[in-house]
Amino acid sequence: MSAAEWLAIACVLGVLFLGLPTIRAVARRSGASPEVARKSIHVAMGLVCATFPWIFDRCLPVLVLAGMATLPLGLIRMFPALRMGVGSALHGIDRPSYGEVLFAPAVATVFALADGDRYLYLIPLLILTIADAAGALFGTRWGKRRYGSGGGFKTVEGSVIFWFTAFLCAFLPLVAGGRVDVVHALWIGLILGILAMMTEGISDRGFDNLVIPVGCFFMLERLMPLEVPSLIGRFLVLVILLIVVLAGSRWSTLNGGALLGSVLLGYACAVIADWRFALPPLAVFACHVATTRKHCLTGKFDHRLDAVLSHAIACLPWVLAKEYGWASTGQALAGISFAMGSQLAILDTATRACVPGRVVNPVRSVSKGFLIAAMPGLVWLWPLIRQLIVPSVVALAAMWLMTLMIYRIDANYRGHITGLWIIKGLLALAVSSAALLIPS
Repeated sequence: MSAAEWLAIACVLGVLFLGLPTIRAVARRSGASPEVARKSIHVAMGLVCATFPWIFDRCLPVLVLAGMATLPLGLIRMFPALRMGVGSALHGIDRPSYGEVLFAPAVATVFALADGDRYLYLIPLLILTIADAAGALFGTRWGKRRYGSGGGFKTVEGSVIFWFTAFLCAFLPLVAGGRVDVVHALWIGLILGILAMMTEGISDRGFDNLVIPVGCFFMLERLMPLEVPSLIGRFLVLVILLIVVLAGSRWSTLNGGALLGSVLLGYACAVIADWRFALPPLAVFACHVATTRKHCLTGKFDHRLDAVLSHAIACLPWVLAKEYGWASTGQALAGISFAMGSQLAILDTATRACVPGRVVNPVRSVSKGFLIAAMPGLVWLWPLIRQLIVPSVVALAAMWLMTLMIYRIDANYRGHITGLWIIKGLLALAVSSAALLIPS
């Protein structure tokens, strides 16, 4: 690297690490809360990083800078003396957070992905820096309505402020820079703001510092080339899914973060593939709400985001397979249908095992999963009915074996296996591979 690049790196590091003791001193004198001190550093770091497109014209110096910044922050986290001293502004909160360690790698990742496009870099960074701080501080100070997220909670008021600020972080740069017209910027800002808000709502332990900027980059990259009618259609899909899920939240055992994750999963299926791919996950959610309401299970169980991630493991590979041409549309739609049928069979077996007076019947659970969760997707493959017969029989047999296996594991090792949700997702994905028997 050139001497000018090393000088720029040294200046950025100097500003960042002189800022830590400065903000710590100001926070002590003003009596600011630890959260305010931490978010002040968050904003300061973000604003410094926002200058990178004008300082660096290639990715290598930013990657070097990210490594040099992350190492000291990691050392501060490791050693108690440093945490209580220079790092007290970052580590003054009670909840565990890895945000400060993830911040620099996330910035470098987005800078590399943007490949010189200032809008694709700046907008995700502004959302991470300003919207996240605004939502956290407002929610901490004035938030009243809480919802579960990971191992803690967030507030509805904080999420609303996050959405509005994220909307402005996208809308204003796009309009001021003339990248798109006002109408395009409006719809892009609305969609990106809601998606970023939900992404922040499901993130825990500071992982939003990585998930928000990277996720916003990919969202923005897909939204900017679209025409206004396509943007309006995506906005309506998002709003409809949000209304459906939140309307069912009253009878759902999913906590707030898991509900937001359900909306994101359904939206990914509908937008990345097409709207038919959202039908099997929606059928599983509808059956979950109906069963939970019928047996009054709300309050007896608390399902977190990992329950939704299990479904994502099973169905997102088929969404991506359709998007990138790894499988035909028929194979991918059948695959996600078989996967969601398997997941509903697992859920039905687990519910019957927990509800008094109910007898576990894997054949019944598999039939229910196939008819309720798989059929909404398979019905659109009617022209391929002959080619579907063998894959469907194979999938049904595999579903039965998988459901019986999961039931035995639940009965004998419940609470003793870490990451059982991953196992369930992978088994459902394995069952769905029967879709590959359909001729491409």
